[in-house]
Amino acid sequence: MLWNLSVTQAYYDLMAKLTTALTFTFATLLLAGSAYAADVTGKWSGTVTMKTPDGQTNEQPAWMSLKQAGSALTGTAGPAADRQSNIQEGKVDGDRVEFKVTVEDAVVNIRLRAEAEQLKGEAIIETPDGKMTASLNLKRVP
Repeated sequence: MLWNLSVTQAYYDLMAKLTTALTFTFATLLLAGSAYAADVTGKWSGTVTMKTPDGQTNEQPAWMSLKQAGSALTGTAGPAADRQSNIQEGKVDGDRVEFKVTVEDAVVNIRLRAEAEQLKGEAIIETPDGKMTASLNLKRVP
């Protein structure tokens, strides 16, 4: 009988330790996840690649200067550092970055995902003549 009590007690002690360890691990993962809500403030350079209606691939430079304050995002974006348009409706949610840019009669909706020191995603370009999609791949400029 005494052996059964010590085995039962050892089992409960082990389960308590496992529960504590799992709770600590889960809390650490949650904190790491919220800490990864990366700050995208800075300058970013890369490419925008789109397929033209006739099937050709067109690659152009892309440049962004971003300023994040909490979930709000402001800054500029364009093909070069000296050809920028203001960001509108910018927001950051975890690793997702979204904003709009208006260039003449085109509205560009940009959706990116922060991955380490990169921003990757797509741009949906809406003009009076139709809609096109392009991929974006940017790296942080030191």
